[in-house]
Amino acid sequence: MENFSYHNPTKIIFGKNEVDRIGSEAKAIGSRALVLIGKGSAKKSGLYARVISSLNMHGVKSETFEGIKSNPTFEDADEAVQLAKEFKADLIIAIGGGSVIDSAKAIAMGYYVDHSVWDFYLQKAKPTQALPLINILTLAATGTEMNSSTVLQDTLGGMKKGYSAPVIFPKLSILDPTLTYSVPSHYTAYGVADLISHCLEVYFGKGESPLSEHYIASIIKLAIHYGPIAINEPENYDARANVMWLATNALNGSLANGKGGGDWGTHLYEHTLSVLYNVAHGAGLSIVFPAWLKHFSPQFESKLAFLGKMVFDVRDGDEAYQAEQFILRLEDFFKSINTPIRLQEINVTSTDKAKILENLKLNNVSGRVFTMNESDHEMILEKMW
Repeated sequence: MENFSYHNPTKIIFGKNEVDRIGSEAKAIGSRALVLIGKGSAKKSGLYARVISSLNMHGVKSETFEGIKSNPTFEDADEAVQLAKEFKADLIIAIGGGSVIDSAKAIAMGYYVDHSVWDFYLQKAKPTQALPLINILTLAATGTEMNSSTVLQDTLGGMKKGYSAPVIFPKLSILDPTLTYSVPSHYTAYGVADLISHCLEVYFGKGESPLSEHYIASIIKLAIHYGPIAINEPENYDARANVMWLATNALNGSLANGKGGGDWGTHLYEHTLSVLYNVAHGAGLSIVFPAWLKHFSPQFESKLAFLGKMVFDVRDGDEAYQAEQFILRLEDFFKSINTPIRLQEINVTSTDKAKILENLKLNNVSGRVFTMNESDHEMILEKMW
């Protein structure tokens, strides 16, 4: 079991209609809010108007930045920083999923500096302060609503990078499962794949931490149970609530205690797919993770066998069989919820092999525990066709 320190200051408000508390909660933090939204779903659903009305009722002035992309860019974040400065914002309110919240974290850091937010991601600068952030979550997937990490990309430069800093822990996240009722089935499925991938990234961290490992297996098993219900019955509150809370717990840091923080090589590998093909993050992960597991399985066969037993109740056969069954049944699950498991399913053919490998090399893609070189990149890629 690895040494660890754990601190999570984010306040969670969870449940039906809790979004209506946004005005009073925001008023306790600031009086001038930059409201950040995506490409229109918050307006179409009426959620945006609901939030603005509550802010107005409590005397919180607001300015809105609209148009955050599903694979968010540093250019949009830089533009929003300028708006926040002109408005003299003292608070950011993000309405959306991971892309909006990750952008909001970048903007919160960028508010107090004169350089591009991308400098943080390139490790050229470190933030000493950030605007306080409130999130209203509309998509259960990334877990960014309760952690200090953010991911942005430089599309032209072919780079997608993460950054983490204590100052960007959200002050408050409002998790109302009813706000996810309108999420399309495929994005619900991508969210389920995403949260399972987060669990696996942590599971293959450095340390042996039995509590964390049983916790991880339980989250994956529950996601496999509740995910299809949420997909097939989009207004099933119980299913939506469970998927939302599972996704939050998958990446709020609690799983990583004693695990050395996780591996994260698969996420870095998937970033290449996102930046080259604009594929949804969860969809990319459901392609990359099974291939990564197959490639490295000889190095952690017993750990895979544990997941085979705990998640899919595979009790027969030896460890090699149980390990193999976990990977195969995970692929079968992804197929059952219509997330892709092969590159052809996102219209990427083997003619792009060189381009993908070049981008992996450009970004020095490797894991913290299971390192990858160019040969590993190629062998993993071959398992993705």
